[in-house]
Amino acid sequence: MKSMKYKVLAADDEFWSRENIRSLIPWEEYSLEFLEPACDGEEVLERIPEEHPDIILTDINMPFLSGLELLQRLQKEYPDIVTVAISGYDDFDKVKGVFVSGGLDYLLKPVGKEELVKVLTKALGVLEERENAKKQDETSRIQEHKLSSFLEDSEYSALLSGKLYGQSASQTYVSSTNTFSEVTTLMVKFYNITEIAEQFEHDNLLMSWNIKYRLRELTGSAGNPIIFNNSNKMSEFLIVKTADARELRTLSENILKEFPLEEYGPVSVVLHEQTSSLDDIGTVYRELISTLVTRPFNRSHCILSCPEEKNSGLQKNEDIQMSGKAAPAHMETELYHLLSTGQKAETEKLIFKTCNFRHCDDGTWSYLDVKQYVGRITGIMYRYVQEKCPELTAQAEEAMDNIDYYMKCLNAPSLFASLKILLDSLWESGEDRSSDSNSSSIVQQVEQIHRYMERSYHENITLTALAEQYHMDASYLSRIFSQKYGETIIAFLTRIRMEKAAELMKDQDKKLETISFLVGYDDYNYFSRVFRKKMGCSPREYRNNLAQ
Repeated sequence: MKSMKYKVLAADDEFWSRENIRSLIPWEEYSLEFLEPACDGEEVLERIPEEHPDIILTDINMPFLSGLELLQRLQKEYPDIVTVAISGYDDFDKVKGVFVSGGLDYLLKPVGKEELVKVLTKALGVLEERENAKKQDETSRIQEHKLSSFLEDSEYSALLSGKLYGQSASQTYVSSTNTFSEVTTLMVKFYNITEIAEQFEHDNLLMSWNIKYRLRELTGSAGNPIIFNNSNKMSEFLIVKTADARELRTLSENILKEFPLEEYGPVSVVLHEQTSSLDDIGTVYRELISTLVTRPFNRSHCILSCPEEKNSGLQKNEDIQMSGKAAPAHMETELYHLLSTGQKAETEKLIFKTCNFRHCDDGTWSYLDVKQYVGRITGIMYRYVQEKCPELTAQAEEAMDNIDYYMKCLNAPSLFASLKILLDSLWESGEDRSSDSNSSSIVQQVEQIHRYMERSYHENITLTALAEQYHMDASYLSRIFSQKYGETIIAFLTRIRMEKAAELMKDQDKKLETISFLVGYDDYNYFSRVFRKKMGCSPREYRNNLAQ
């Protein structure tokens, strides 16, 4: 048994939940040591000084000390521990509470293997980044505590990420600058960032500079604004300045006019009108992203405002609170039964008509609604695959990755197509489909698609867009491509991107975040997760191995 690098401690007052987490994955294969689970939050706090866990998975609802109370204690007393919350039901207030309390992510019961692996990969990435950060020369990184260092995106984003996950490195040079002791914050989120990059021939540095320049022109010099691009998520830009609520609202409206929907795709602007100091930028960012998930799940511009802590603030923000589209309690049993009995039409009807999910992009669903609803049904389908047709596990995991990507892009048609492909695969395994790709015209089209992806891998390629371009049903196109090349369209695209990323890493001067963007990923954390899954190690580890 190989030595473990990190320790994981799970806490839940229900025995079956603790044992489910224990047996869900082979922990040792991930270089993780799974400690004996705790029964409640108080036991967790008692055991930390002796067992020193690196990651804690905690249930929200526990006696004596609730999960949220535990997260708050851990954030204050053990900020270096990465925390993940688990709950048996959907609740936006609790989701927000998790992020505000320093939690890395939020999982719904029953927790599936794929969801657990994803969040653990994310946690490992955070821990590894911290280790690397500790090795850096603090004095050179801070650059003699001058405010100018914060104008550099990479440095500012490092502070943002460190604060986000509980890192408490001293930042005394920020608080010492009285000019920035009372600032407000605004975040601009682009959902078509890959297409926008095409305007700049995929030069991400030029694109970032151009957008920041235009934001600076709109913001003006009043209020000493700081504008930076989150280097871990190229689609996010933050503006920090002294301003009142009216100024922020006007600025938000001008930003949406500056980046019209027809040319730039949907844009979200999130306001944090409460004043704070730059020391609190990590907390502010958590509140921004927890508000961001309440935006409507559609391809439209949107302005959101972080709710204030007081009741009056919450009432003021009612216009962005969605009604909630939780899957019915009986859906898990019913869906599993339909899958088991092969009732394809009834299965699709249950999934797409429940809560009117087929029209989730009509403005009545929030992003969080869609994420939780889709997470519930894909979790059920994944459990069915594991129990009834495990030979489809890899294909199901790929489809779920695809579904997750399209959700982040607010792309409902591609999300529906991916769900349908996942469903179709459950009934098509073992059927003879050899005649599908016999037509010479179909073969030529598939070959054209193959060549197109080989040379345009960095573009925002979606299955539905390809199907529409070549006048095919998305599910049919996916099937015949797999028959000809032995891998799905998305698997092929991902492989090409990872191979290209590995080649670019030979250039030690290229930042990993830049490489991520150059191969088609605007979210570095997502890219890192995919790279690790395909290459067996993180991008940073791969580059270090090349250097050695």
